[in-house]
Amino acid sequence: MNSCLQFLGEFARRPFTTIALWPSSKALSKVVANCCDLSPGGLIVELGARTGAFTRLMLDRLNGQGRLLVVEINRTHATLLRCRFPQSQMIQGSAENIRSHLGGRRAACSMSGLLWGNMLPQTQDRVLEAILESLAPGGQFPAFACAHAAWFPTSRRFRGLLTRHFQRLEITPVVWCNLPPAIVFRCWKRDSAFAGRPVLNPEFAGSSQPGMPEVWPVG
Repeated sequence: MNSCLQFLGEFARRPFTTIALWPSSKALSKVVANCCDLSPGGLIVELGARTGAFTRLMLDRLNGQGRLLVVEINRTHATLLRCRFPQSQMIQGSAENIRSHLGGRRAACSMSGLLWGNMLPQTQDRVLEAILESLAPGGQFPAFACAHAAWFPTSRRFRGLLTRHFQRLEITPVVWCNLPPAIVFRCWKRDSAFAGRPVLNPEFAGSSQPGMPEVWPVG
């Protein structure tokens, strides 16, 4: 409840940088975290941590065997997150500048808590370019989107960017236990290791079977 009140307070004070009304639910956080295949010593980046719903899960799963770099543009959120999660490296700033904080390394997974449908097209381009350049070959990029806004022009544009720039794209079923309900895009950066990997036929996308993601081969 404290996180929810903090979130609403920041939205009231800074509506243009705190563009969601409520923090992500445990259900959505778990789906996003499950989209990151963790390996010992791996570098994970979290963009738009807000109140830390994803952060806590990722630190638990890393269990001290990897590095978590968190980028949050809101100064109040970043300050509180730095106190709550000293095990992570907290950066207060824009996701557009993520490359300058990696020390020459590339991330195995860059998870996004950003609301892409609320971004201007130019901002979408700059942030996604920074993410692509910071990901290792074959690296993963999970990002969520509000289900009700899936067909907004900016949301459709973002999905188009994903299909053009990533090797593989999966879309999870709707996570209803979130306010608002959301879907998660799971993307893999291009890598020759994916050559010949079987991919579900797009005609099965949107299957009603529980837990069955949409899968779109791209590139």
